[in-house]
Amino acid sequence: MVDRKVAVLRADASGLIGVGHVMRSLALGEAMRDAGFDVVLASVDLPAGMREEARKCGITIVDLNCVQFGADDALATLAINGNVLVVDGYLFERNFFEILEIKKTNFVVIDDNVETKALAPSVVINQNPHATPEMYAHLSGDPMLLLGLQYAMLRREVREAAKLSVVLIAKKVFVALGGSDFLKLTGPIVHALKDLDIELCVAVGPTNSQRQQIEEVVQSVPHSRMILQADYITELASSSLAILAAGSSLWEAAALGVPSIGLIVADNQLGASTSSEKIGFSISVDVRNNANIETIHSLVENVLGLPNQTLEKMRTAAENGIDENGSSRVCDEIGQSL
Repeated sequence: MVDRKVAVLRADASGLIGVGHVMRSLALGEAMRDAGFDVVLASVDLPAGMREEARKCGITIVDLNCVQFGADDALATLAINGNVLVVDGYLFERNFFEILEIKKTNFVVIDDNVETKALAPSVVINQNPHATPEMYAHLSGDPMLLLGLQYAMLRREVREAAKLSVVLIAKKVFVALGGSDFLKLTGPIVHALKDLDIELCVAVGPTNSQRQQIEEVVQSVPHSRMILQADYITELASSSLAILAAGSSLWEAAALGVPSIGLIVADNQLGASTSSEKIGFSISVDVRNNANIETIHSLVENVLGLPNQTLEKMRTAAENGIDENGSSRVCDEIGQSL
C-alpha cells in the first residue's frame, strides 16, 4: 500500500482580513485531493462559514492553538508533518518563514503583490494578470514561479459550472463584495440601483456583520433578492453583469463568462483590477477613499442599456483570458517539485 502525501494549507479568515486567503487555498486543496493528496487546512479561529466550506471540499481542519504568524505558528504548523506546506496570507512574519527555511521545508507561498516575507520558497503562486518574474528576482534558491491567470485557482463548483451552457438572464446584476465587505458598500449599492429596470441578486459573505441591514435594504428594493451561499455560483453564472470586490471573485466571474465591475476596496487589489480592465473583462472602480456610488450606478446603467456590444466584448475577453484549469496546473507543478 502506497502512503498518500499530505498537503498542509496554512491560511486564516476573519472579518478583518476577509476570507479570500482561505477560499483560494481550498480551491487548490480540492485539486490536490483529486491528485491523490490528503489535504489539511491549518488555521487559527476559523469562522464557522469557512469550516463548512472546508468540509464540503473534503479537507480536514486542524485548529492551531498558538500566536498567529510568527515562530510559534511555524512550529505548530510543521508539527502536522505534511509533505508540502502552502502558505497564504500577508501577515506571516519573517521569523515564520525563517523557521521553514532553516528546516529546509518544501513550502509554497501564494502571493499577490510581493507581500510575502518569504525569501526562499520552493514555489511562488501569483495568479494575478499583472504578475511578472521580475517581482520575485530577489528570492533565493531559484523557486518555481507560477504566474498569471493560467494559474488562477478556481473552486470545483466554478470549474464545473464553466463547462456548462448557462442561459444568461438579461439585465440580471449580481452583487457580492467579498467575505466581510468591511467598507459596508453592499447596502448603499443596492439602494442606489433601485430605480433601474434590472434584477438584483445579492450575496452576503460569511463574515459580513451587516447582514440584517442589507436584508432590510434588499426587501425595500423592487426586483432584488438575497441568495444563499450554496447558490452563489449558479446565480453568478446566469448574470449579465457582476459587481464584485476586486479579488479572486473577478477570476470566478471571468471563467464563467460574466463581465464585471471590479471594486478596488483594498490597496492590494489595485494591480489585479486595473490589469483585468486592460484585458477587457472587467471595469475597474477605486472605492478605497470614496464610495463612488453614483459612478457605479452610471456604469451599470450604461453597460446594460447601450446597444454598443460592450457586454459581448467583455464576455469574449473573459473567455479568451482565463479557463477553468488553473488549479490543476498549479497542483501538477507542485507535484513535480516534491
